Amino acid sequence: MVQITINLDGAKRKMSQQSRQQGQYALANQAMADMNPFVPMKEGILRQTATIDIDGGGVNYNTPYAAEMFYMYKFNYTTPGTGPRWDNKASAIHMKDWINAFIKGAQW
Repeated sequence: MVQITINLDGAKRKMSQQSRQQGQYALANQAMADMNPFVPMKEGILRQTATIDIDGGGVNYNTPYAAEMFYMYKFNYTTPGTGPRWDNKASAIHMKDWINAFIKGAQW
């Protein structure tokens, strides 16, 4: 008879809700930094008001006009390279960095 004991404590820690949340927060932090150059910057206020949800579930831009700038395609963006849907622009370039930030943050 052969008896095998498997210790799954390490795997359970890596898959814990806390670990996933830490990874998610790290990803959101990296995404916010990577999106910043694509966020319109007439006076820089929109960029300065970016915050991350406490659980890392989202990046928020806290100005009354943030949604309009994010979705509006016919707006005159004064800073070259900026414009609507800065999340799509940044993700097209930085997705691997975001995945790595999650993995590192979650300590996988």
